[in-house]
Amino acid sequence: MKKAAIFVMIIFTTLSCKTIEDMNGNYKVTTVGDNNYGEYDITLNIETDGTVNRISGKSACNQYSGEFKYQGTSIEIGPLMGTKMYCRELDKIERDYTAHLTKSVQVKPTEDGLELFDESGTLTIKAIKIK
Repeated sequence: MKKAAIFVMIIFTTLSCKTIEDMNGNYKVTTVGDNNYGEYDITLNIETDGTVNRISGKSACNQYSGEFKYQGTSIEIGPLMGTKMYCRELDKIERDYTAHLTKSVQVKPTEDGLELFDESGTLTIKAIKIK
């Protein structure tokens, strides 16, 4: 009985796994580290076309873009480029977001979006998919 229950759990876990293509779309970032940033205009867009994986969005003030590699649940975000507007009141938030984004090494899809984690397994970013 115990083996059957474990087998069923493995099947459901496998079926619920999403590919990076399933994660394509636009996300609203709500949490960065321990900070609730839901009130700020921070977005995360994932685009894959089979050859290039792009990540882009708005980091509270500026637009950013870059490429990423993905295998299983591991993600490696390459160097980011961005616009250079200076928004004094958003500068700290923007730097906090980009620092957390670039140190993220694992992605986990959730029911309503996705979560990113650093090497130690600490949540770096939580985002909700925009419908």
